[in-house]
Amino acid sequence: MTAAIGAALALALAPIAGTAAAQETGTAAVTAMDFTPSAVDATPGGEAVTLRWTMTDTTPGADGMSVRVSLRRQGATAGTYLGVPLVGQYDVGSYGQDIKLVPGSTPQEATYEWTLAVPQYAAGTSVTWAVTRLEAWDHRGTSLDWDAARLGAFHSTFKAKTLADVQGPTYENLAVDNEQEPYVYAGRGSSNMTYELDVHDPQAGISGGNLTLTGPGGRHLTGSFAIKWTWDEGYQGCGYIGWGQTEAMSCRVSVVFPAHTASGTWTVSKVDLTDNAGNTSTYDHLSAAAVHVTSNNVLSADGFTVTPNPVDTWHGARTTKVVFRPHGARGGVASAVVHTNSANGCRQPSTKATTAADGTVSVDYGVPRWAFTCPVTGLIITDNAGDVALYGSEFGAPETGLTITSAPDSVLPQIDRATLSPADVPATDHSTEVRLTVNVSGTTSGVDGYDVSLIDSSGQVYPVVSGGTSPLFSGPLTATFALPSHVTPGTYTVALTLSDQANKSSRFGFPNGTPMPGGPLTLTVT
Repeated sequence: MTAAIGAALALALAPIAGTAAAQETGTAAVTAMDFTPSAVDATPGGEAVTLRWTMTDTTPGADGMSVRVSLRRQGATAGTYLGVPLVGQYDVGSYGQDIKLVPGSTPQEATYEWTLAVPQYAAGTSVTWAVTRLEAWDHRGTSLDWDAARLGAFHSTFKAKTLADVQGPTYENLAVDNEQEPYVYAGRGSSNMTYELDVHDPQAGISGGNLTLTGPGGRHLTGSFAIKWTWDEGYQGCGYIGWGQTEAMSCRVSVVFPAHTASGTWTVSKVDLTDNAGNTSTYDHLSAAAVHVTSNNVLSADGFTVTPNPVDTWHGARTTKVVFRPHGARGGVASAVVHTNSANGCRQPSTKATTAADGTVSVDYGVPRWAFTCPVTGLIITDNAGDVALYGSEFGAPETGLTITSAPDSVLPQIDRATLSPADVPATDHSTEVRLTVNVSGTTSGVDGYDVSLIDSSGQVYPVVSGGTSPLFSGPLTATFALPSHVTPGTYTVALTLSDQANKSSRFGFPNGTPMPGGPLTLTVT
């Protein structure tokens, strides 16, 4: 079931504010239930069973009842169950659902059918499946929620002859979640690390599992996952879950690292996986998915700076240095990884650290050639003995306080001279080049584009030429154009727009704008 359907169901169940007094509810009940057949031989595979039941609803104006049914394997003793439930859903007005409304049903009395494949494998050669929960609701607020004990008054179970599943699940692709770095800061409070693995059980299917981590001094931490059915998202616990849970891909296991967890390398040393038949597979003596844990108690740093900062990329600078002073580094600092929002264009060309004569350490950091702001969200410092120090919000660690920025574009393009040659052109002459030359006298980021227009006596603007240039910080800039064919005789004012590398612009010669230096430039078309 999608989140949108789940939200719609929640709205159906919830009273609407301000209408409670006007809303009339009734009563709902299950009046019949049985399985066809009541016993099935599932050993060949592909066998199916149909659950059929009838419900009544006395609510005036109701348009029918939506239902959800949970079916589970009974355990060895009364009231116990094994594995993950199979869940079917029917929503009034929807199509293509597991549960079908039998023709002839009415909102007051409806019969439903759910036909489903019977799992071929179980804990033994026989299993009893039971309806453990039936929920129903209409859009008027009437609902029911019956458990296994109440449903036991009907034929709410069926027996299946099965093949005994004696083999537990297998797994592959165990790794740290690819959205996380394999580093944990445990200096201020608990931190979480998420692991992922793909699990397979071609017989009874997967129900869940545990990971055991081993760290320095033989210390252990554990985390678990379980496949379960939820209201909003259906089967959850893994990124993909096949029918019967025989395939569960990208199962996520969260492990909590308490504050001041022992610093060093922690690896997954054991994997326990349980299937729906109760079999558990144990894979131990592992050393997988290593993460580095630190409280910055061995290696640490301070004195964080960026130099230069802001970075004047307009004149060609494309790198800066992230600098810090390490403490406790064994054998010197080997590397430092700087994390920023890469979408802003900042990149680290190399993580190799350089130690200066004064003991500070630096790494180069690449920046784009435009306006940018790149806050440092994480810093991973590693010494030559393998000790790690972490900083930044990305790890829940102390902040560096660093933000790499570009030099502000504080001076927009300015000009102090402007000439036009020739100043007179016949209306029939469309080949003579008219040259507009200006002298750029000020700009922070450098002029890299221009647009020239002609403006007639009525204020009509005629664009005549656009162009680009290598970044120009001072000196002459010439734009040439021929008289457009649609320009008629008359006197025209020349207007100019200069754009810089920061995509900002200045306009000269336009009405109510900055005038051309020395007065208006005019072109007479004869």
